[in-house]
Amino acid sequence: MATSTLIVNLWFVMQDQTIALTLCLSMCAAYGLQLGSDHGPLYRLYNDLLQHYKPYIRPRRNPNETVEVVVSYSMASVEALEETTQTVDSSGFLTLQWTDDLLTWNSNEYGGIDYINIPMEKLWFPDLSLTNGLDDLSLILPIGEKARVTSNGSITWFRDLKKRTKCSLDMRHFPFDTQTCSINLIQWVADIRQVNMTAGIVVIEPSLFQRNGEWEITGNSKDTFLHTYSGNKIQTEIEFTFIFKRKYLYYIITNILPVMFLSVLNLGVFLLPPESGEKVSLCISIVLSYAVFLSAIGGSLPEVSDTVSIFSIYLLTMMFLKVATTLITVFVLKVYHQTTEEAYSHSKCLTRRQIQDNFKTDYEQESKLVKQRTPLKKTNTQLAKYLNKIGFTIVSLLTVMITSLCFALLLKEQ
Repeated sequence: MATSTLIVNLWFVMQDQTIALTLCLSMCAAYGLQLGSDHGPLYRLYNDLLQHYKPYIRPRRNPNETVEVVVSYSMASVEALEETTQTVDSSGFLTLQWTDDLLTWNSNEYGGIDYINIPMEKLWFPDLSLTNGLDDLSLILPIGEKARVTSNGSITWFRDLKKRTKCSLDMRHFPFDTQTCSINLIQWVADIRQVNMTAGIVVIEPSLFQRNGEWEITGNSKDTFLHTYSGNKIQTEIEFTFIFKRKYLYYIITNILPVMFLSVLNLGVFLLPPESGEKVSLCISIVLSYAVFLSAIGGSLPEVSDTVSIFSIYLLTMMFLKVATTLITVFVLKVYHQTTEEAYSHSKCLTRRQIQDNFKTDYEQESKLVKQRTPLKKTNTQLAKYLNKIGFTIVSLLTVMITSLCFALLLKEQ
């Protein structure tokens, strides 16, 4: 009997321990589950904001309210400005700011958190398109960026923008030209009653800007335009404009100075006397050298027909002067040699006719008549030299006048 009682007591004790152990394990599991589910205020904030958020709905509690978006642009670099294709390769950063009524919170309820970073793919963003881009469809879409969201619902989105855009170039003042190019952004679907875009600031960030070896930015501006379409749809277009000025030192050394040196050398043709026999050779050498130089610098000249460069016209005019110098030199040499031979022949015929008519055979009389050639030779030589001086004067004046006029027009806008 005592043994049975002992066994029953042991069984009850074991049951009590099993129940106590089960309760202990249950409490531990519940506490661990609670610890695992509480990731802190930041987790709760993200979960509360985005749990029921729809990125395709305009961020307004009142659907009749307009979302105000401020668009700013910071230029980072200018890779190339192509004259032949009239395009600009540039890099910069778009900054878009707006307020989302659905993403506000009380920072005191979430551990004093004032702002968070949320991937743009999870948020509503304005639909923008680059109107002067070369791509088929230049929509401004998120590419993995995160937006900065503050507790009052203010959102700031930094978007990298590296595009090739169209730019109408005016090449008349090449290489002292200044070009104006722009980046145009327009609303793609929404109209001004739903989303109103305004231009913010346009800057060139010194810490980010990478200088270009050929162009420098001398100014910038911003502007906003409204476009009205059928159905009373009004959309906003924002234009960020930049003024580019060409760095002309390279072109002065490689293009302008060689042309001026060849022009001065062209005048040296008239300084050679006609009897030297090297005038035509020098003329042809200068013309050939100029032709070779034109073919060498042809690659640096703009291949644009809309506006012809004044410098290209100047090069063509200098080529005409060199050809004219060659023709003038040929004419001077023709006068010099032809008139001398004609004078000698005329004097010889006159001498023989006078001897036959007067039947004089005296040697002194014949020598006296033959000496009449000398004044004629002297007169023809002076005429050739006089024509040579006239050619030098005319070509010199034309060279100075054309060069002065050309550079006065080129530097007119400087």
